[in-house]
Amino acid sequence: MGFIDQLKALFTPPAGNRDPMAAWLYVKCARCGSPLAVRVDLRNEPSIDYESGGYVLNKEMMDSKCFTLMHAQLQFDARHNIVGKTIDQGAFITKEEYDAMTK
Repeated sequence: MGFIDQLKALFTPPAGNRDPMAAWLYVKCARCGSPLAVRVDLRNEPSIDYESGGYVLNKEMMDSKCFTLMHAQLQFDARHNIVGKTIDQGAFITKEEYDAMTK
C-alpha cells in the first residue's frame, strides 16, 4: 500500500458506517439529462417549518455539463423523513437510475 492509499484510507469512512443524518438526492438535468448526486446534511441544512412541525429545505444544484441551475424544495417530518419534494429544471431519479447513468 502506497502513501496515497494510506492517506485515502484515513479519510474514507468504512462502507458499513453510513451517516444516518445524511440524505442523498439523485437528480437529472431537464436540459441535458446529466445525472447529479447531492448530499444533504440533515443536522444543518433543513430549516424548521413552524406550520407543519417538520422541516423544509431549499437546495440549489448545478450540473457540470450545461450548468443549468436546478432548485429543489423538500419537506421533512419531525424525524427528518422526506414527506414531499419538488424540483425546477430537473427531475428526481433513483439511486439505481443514477448508477446506470454514470457507468
